[in-house]
Amino acid sequence: MPGELLIGEAVARGYPPAVLYLRNDETVTTEVCAFNYFSVFMKDHPEVDAHVWLFDGAGKSAGYFHRELGINGQMQLQTSELCPRVSGTVAMALLPKHETKLRPGRKVTTGYYAQYFSQHGAITLSHEREPVAAAPFPTSAWMQSYLTRFLKESGVVLVNSCMASEGVSVGTARLMALDGTALGQREIPEIAPMGAIRISTLDLFPEAERLVGAAEGFALEFKGTNIASPFSYYEFANGKFSLHHF
Repeated sequence: MPGELLIGEAVARGYPPAVLYLRNDETVTTEVCAFNYFSVFMKDHPEVDAHVWLFDGAGKSAGYFHRELGINGQMQLQTSELCPRVSGTVAMALLPKHETKLRPGRKVTTGYYAQYFSQHGAITLSHEREPVAAAPFPTSAWMQSYLTRFLKESGVVLVNSCMASEGVSVGTARLMALDGTALGQREIPEIAPMGAIRISTLDLFPEAERLVGAAEGFALEFKGTNIASPFSYYEFANGKFSLHHF
C-alpha cells in the first residue's frame, strides 16, 4: 500500500522487527500490543512510528498496519480485523521519529507482546523473543518438556524469523525422554521465510504414546536453520489452550 515501510528497511535502519506467532481461525484470534518505550528515556522527542507486518503460514504478506505513538503511547491491534482466518507470523517494530543517540538494533525491546483469545474464553500471552533476520542463520537445539497425560493435546509452533528468500527453515525434531534418551527423530516440514507451522506431537511422532510409555513427562527438541524460539502448546477439545515460548 502507498507509504508502507518495507520490513527490510526497518532491519537496515537498525530496528529489526520482533517476530511472534499469528493465529486467526475458528478457535483463536490474535491481538498484538506495543508500548512506546522510547518515551521512558527520550523526553524531548518521544514520538515513534509503530509498524506491523503480517504473513500467512507460507510467508506471504497478509497485511500491514502503521500508527503514530506519542509519549507513553500504546497500541492494541486486533489482527483479525486485518487478516481474518490467517495464521502465520506477525512482526512489529517501533521507529523513533527523531534522531536518537540510543544504540539501535536491540534484540529484545520488551515493548511488544501478543494476546491470544479463545472463542471459549481462554486467554494466553507471549512477549517477543526473536528479531527478523536479514540472512539465514543456524539454529541450535531448542527443547521443552511436556506432561504425558496431555500428550494427545500437545504440540509445537515453529516460526521462521528469516526474511531472506533463501532462508527456508529445515531441521530435525526429536522425541526425548526426560533423562535425555532419544526416543524418535524425524525431519520437520520446510517453513518458508517469515512463515510458520503448528503441528501436534502425534502428527510429528504417531508412536509417541507407546514410546513415552508410563513416564510422567517427555520433551520435544528442534534444531536446524532459521527457527525462532518455538512455542509449546496444549489445545483441548473444549477450546481451552495454552501457548508458551520454549
